[in-house]
Amino acid sequence: MSHEIYKSLFENSYSTMLLIHPETGKIIDANKAACRYYGYPKNELLDRTIQDINTLSREQVFTEMQKAKTERRNHFSFLHRLANGDIRDVEVFSGPIIIGQEKLLYSIIHDVTERKRMEKQVALERQFSESLINSLPGVMYVFDQFGHFKRWNSNFEAVTGYSPDQIKTMSPLDFIVSEDKDRVRKTIESVFETGNADVEAGFSTISGKTIPYLFTGYKFNQNDLKYLVGVGLDISDRVKVEKEKENLIAKLQEALSQVRQLSGFLPICASCKKIRDDKGYWNQIESYIEDHSEAEFSHSICPNCAKKLYPDLFEDDFDTRENE
Repeated sequence: MSHEIYKSLFENSYSTMLLIHPETGKIIDANKAACRYYGYPKNELLDRTIQDINTLSREQVFTEMQKAKTERRNHFSFLHRLANGDIRDVEVFSGPIIIGQEKLLYSIIHDVTERKRMEKQVALERQFSESLINSLPGVMYVFDQFGHFKRWNSNFEAVTGYSPDQIKTMSPLDFIVSEDKDRVRKTIESVFETGNADVEAGFSTISGKTIPYLFTGYKFNQNDLKYLVGVGLDISDRVKVEKEKENLIAKLQEALSQVRQLSGFLPICASCKKIRDDKGYWNQIESYIEDHSEAEFSHSICPNCAKKLYPDLFEDDFDTRENE
């Protein structure tokens, strides 16, 4: 390699470059970019070995250099120490090169500290986002304007019983019972048109079970596509309470109707005291009242009737009471 080519490709390159002896780890040469990056004058950098820079142990460094020397591997991720003590994440591309009669390792070093920091930050934010989504009490989901699911939480899988691979191939209406599909479809269209809407519908599981749910959806745009992010809450308890309330109201209305029947004018026979019902039939007064109220009758006989019916038995007793 001519001096001019070497100077152009190595010495004047903007990339950080080192020539390293694969048996000793000694830094044979370093370009200007390497001196600036590591913070050493060239003469001091050439007095050092790669073990002084790499944070791995001596044995580990030599193991990795042998991989580069034999070309079993040429891409490495290391932590390198700068002159000021800072530790930086670096990616190293290294391979054998012949300089004169000597086989050296030609290494190009890229600082990826900022990229690694961003990757860690993104990973933490993704982890936080996943934890937040999965902690929601109901089901959460995102699908695009074409009805393709893009994301959902673990509750969505747990409630429906479907696997992730199955959900990917399904549309939102596949989870809605037949009688509610049209109403839900119109609500989805309303979300994409107006921005948000909600609807109550039966949520169908893989086992065929139907659960009443309240679904709320919001629209957002990304990369010229429209998406719907929605949440669904199980309202089984509320529906149960409402049904019990409706049943109670029905019973009260029925009872009120019966009370009203007894509170109006009743056609009663002046002789036998029977009452005529709505169908025109004459009923004993006690039978009519028992049928139209919760009252029950026990039969006895008043003193006047007893004296009239059994004068011999009650005459003396009644006379005595009257004299008192």
